[in-house]
Amino acid sequence: MRNQSCTAASDGSWTFKGTLVNDTGVAKTYTVAVAVTIGAAVQGHALITETVQPGKSADVSAKDFAHTTGQAGSCEPVVSAEDAQ
Repeated sequence: MRNQSCTAASDGSWTFKGTLVNDTGVAKTYTVAVAVTIGAAVQGHALITETVQPGKSADVSAKDFAHTTGQAGSCEPVVSAEDAQ
């Protein structure tokens, strides 16, 4: 994943953006899990699935998927990939 960002607006609404890049020779289906936490408590999450053809890229995003008080919290995306069916 390239150019990823996960930010909170002043109203506490979180947005995730990133670019999936498939530099392999086969189509890949990527799953991006994004969660915003404060301590151990999950404030919101998103799951994004996108198939990317060989040598291509795809922009992905999740808007307003979590809400916190102001900009408190941390955001960690996790990406997995498997060969497309």
